[in-house]
Amino acid sequence: MRKSILIVLVTLSSSAIFGQGKEYPLIDNKSIILQGDKCSWDADAVHTFSIVEANKGGFKYWAYYALDHYNERDSHIRKGGLARSNDLLTWEKYENNPIINNNCRWPTVVFKEEKFYMFYAEYNDEVDSRIVMVSSDNGIDFGERMLITDYSSGEQNQNPFIYFNDRDSHFYLFYYNGTERAKEGPKWNIFAKKSKNIMHLKDASPIEILSSDKTLAAPSVAFYNNTYYLLVEEFSNQQTKDKWVTNAFQSDKIDSGYKRVSNNPILADNDACAFQYVFNNKLYVSYSHALNLKESIWDLRMIKLKENE
Repeated sequence: MRKSILIVLVTLSSSAIFGQGKEYPLIDNKSIILQGDKCSWDADAVHTFSIVEANKGGFKYWAYYALDHYNERDSHIRKGGLARSNDLLTWEKYENNPIINNNCRWPTVVFKEEKFYMFYAEYNDEVDSRIVMVSSDNGIDFGERMLITDYSSGEQNQNPFIYFNDRDSHFYLFYYNGTERAKEGPKWNIFAKKSKNIMHLKDASPIEILSSDKTLAAPSVAFYNNTYYLLVEEFSNQQTKDKWVTNAFQSDKIDSGYKRVSNNPILADNDACAFQYVFNNKLYVSYSHALNLKESIWDLRMIKLKENE
């Protein structure tokens, strides 16, 4: 029996103007809420949603999701699941979820030459993180892990986002690297690894994209309206204090020159962990919304933005 993800439509308001390079595109008035099942492995903690257009098994879109659990030392609570759709509106969970049963957080997937490549973060007992890759022919059964970015004591290497850039035919792995737990001089960095062959990303040297002495993480990139947009999560800014917000940067190059857009924050009410994709000339953003930040209760939402013009 297939399980359906609960879907609720709500209206968003925005005063932004359609982006022309220095602004992020206008929200197109709908938000979809995706929640885990009560008393299930994903209850109250559905957090990230990575979508590929696969056209397999009777579904056009395949999405890989995982949970919020971060600082916990028990790796068995970090798992990854699959949901599928034909319209990006109604999602059906794979009946044998979870498909990744241990130490999987923040899965991000690219589908290339009929193969699925998944990257996700693993954590050790010190809650340091590293990034690994697994692959699959059917999108369900993933093979042995390949180490992409190793553990480094006191540092995080996490929040991966894999992107194939049609403009130069290279794979780019964006991720967060940081020393967020340092008592003095903590640092939050957005790095990217680049390779024409996805199997060689493990050997690529990281490129620094952004750096900050304040909370900045969870990158995702999309090319839209002849512009590269980079989304990140930040914990506070001049407009919003003590809340997670999603902010955008723009550049004409994928790996350098990013500047903040003028209509930040894009999402401002404890909204984080955004993944952005272009399907059928439309820009979609999935993100996590904190219903209760103190108790770490989240749901997953999606917005559609104005069509490319």
